[in-house]
Amino acid sequence: MKSQKNAPSKSEFVQVVEKYIQEARWTNQELMNEIQIGETQFYRWARGDSVPRKAIVNRIAVSLARRLDQTRQKLPYDPFPASDEIDGIVNELLEAAGYRAAVKGKGVDYSWHEIAKNQSWILGYTDVPTWSISGKSDSPPTGLAIKYAEQIGRLLGVNTIWEYLTWQAIPLAIRERRVHGIAPFFLAWPERFFDYRFSEQCSEDSYGFSAVIAPEQSKKSISLEDLPNRRVELVYVRGEIGDWAATMLRDSYQKKKEFEDRKRAINYLLTTAKTEEKKVIPVFLSEDVTCEHISKENELQVINIERLENIKIDPAFAFHPDEEKLAVAVNSAIKIIPKIQWR
Repeated sequence: MKSQKNAPSKSEFVQVVEKYIQEARWTNQELMNEIQIGETQFYRWARGDSVPRKAIVNRIAVSLARRLDQTRQKLPYDPFPASDEIDGIVNELLEAAGYRAAVKGKGVDYSWHEIAKNQSWILGYTDVPTWSISGKSDSPPTGLAIKYAEQIGRLLGVNTIWEYLTWQAIPLAIRERRVHGIAPFFLAWPERFFDYRFSEQCSEDSYGFSAVIAPEQSKKSISLEDLPNRRVELVYVRGEIGDWAATMLRDSYQKKKEFEDRKRAINYLLTTAKTEEKKVIPVFLSEDVTCEHISKENELQVINIERLENIKIDPAFAFHPDEEKLAVAVNSAIKIIPKIQWR
């Protein structure tokens, strides 16, 4: 099995938009003003944290075409050159955003046909304790989800190629179909049902939300709700499931701190717990497996989140919403081999 890493500086969609902006002799800010979106939203697209809705893509295409008419036009013979060819702009932007183009592009079951052609599939993964762990240097990743996905690949008759992704890069990688799917770790939570087509559950067990806290700050608390709200600071990795948990809890907790990776988040928790013991109580949010691993590795205490205890997370493969044939094939293979057992 091969492993490859890829961390683009900007999403494909924003690169295409900025190409047209430059030709139109415009600025990013002028486009944002024209289509009435905020700077924060635009940079979330650039980082790959989210993708624009199809209606927004169409609005951008119309605005760019109008502006490009001014730079491309040859009066009086060709006053609207870009608007007359707007289908091409729309298609390019839709494809870059991961949608099916109006005329052509990455259509239904695109990945399925590509896998059949190459006899291999590219699966994305990120670091999740026990489930998917990056190898050293060019070594392939290891873990329960990695081993299971490779077994599924062999049943399908394809070789598995691994591509490391950050939590933040996963949604865009699927939307643009730079990877054919994501390994079966903790992705299937409510916020993501619009972004992915999930396979059937790959584990006999469902998993829930947990949190970790420095023991000296817990005061024998067994749940997040036992702590004083005003002192609690929710700590999480951007794009990871703890990010969604923090959103669900925002009505009760005003302090939040996000990080790009788990190591930085835990370092912050450990440092803050020592220096701000009587002022701030940093609490790291994630799922059961990650929290248990962190608690053992750093001598921290795992606590429950009562408000989220009825929400369960199923480990599953994640695919582009248009990949029906691939999902059906994987689901057939899942029925053949034993499911993942964590404990």
